[in-house]
Amino acid sequence: MSKELVQQKFEAAWEVFAMTCGSYLAPEASYQAWFAHYLISQFGIDRVAREPVVHIRNLPENEHTMTFGGKSEIRLDAVVTREPGIMMPHYANRLAKAVDGTGLGLLNHLEVISELKVAASQTNGLDFPEVKRDIYKLRMLLHARREEYGESKQPLAYLCVLDNHPKRKKFDKERLLSLAENIDSDLSVKVLYKSSENVPRLPENGRLYKWETHE
Repeated sequence: MSKELVQQKFEAAWEVFAMTCGSYLAPEASYQAWFAHYLISQFGIDRVAREPVVHIRNLPENEHTMTFGGKSEIRLDAVVTREPGIMMPHYANRLAKAVDGTGLGLLNHLEVISELKVAASQTNGLDFPEVKRDIYKLRMLLHARREEYGESKQPLAYLCVLDNHPKRKKFDKERLLSLAENIDSDLSVKVLYKSSENVPRLPENGRLYKWETHE
């Protein structure tokens, strides 16, 4: 499958997800599951997975790894494999342990790595340092994969931002796009930003449900 077609499919899934789910109010994990659903509709259930684990404590140090000081592992929100047949070895899983002991080699089998941020999943909306951290996470993995495995094909990296908070002001899109720019194409992170026209409607008293008991 060509890189161009993969890009078209991923971005098509994003567009449908953002248009469909922008008016929903839910925990972040629910948004992630819904996004995975639309990715599956494009790539098939045997090519889409959530939260593969990579050990980062011994990755080469750079400006991005410093952001994750003290952490031993990270997870990616959603990934698409290059070939059908999901195999996501945890670096410490004795049943299917990653050969390299870190799980970094998994990136050689991925067509897309991505992070998802949804404003309505957080009380105060999106926090810019947190979004910046996701860009650094993706760049850190791309950099480490290149250092370990050379100049072979890098996976496409996406930061997907759904700006749908019902009360907070819109996220600074231009600042986000500027941060994601990088002259090194191997470390490129593409931002997919969507400001939802139909944000979740909240009740005036702040209570979504009134539970009643009936005898």
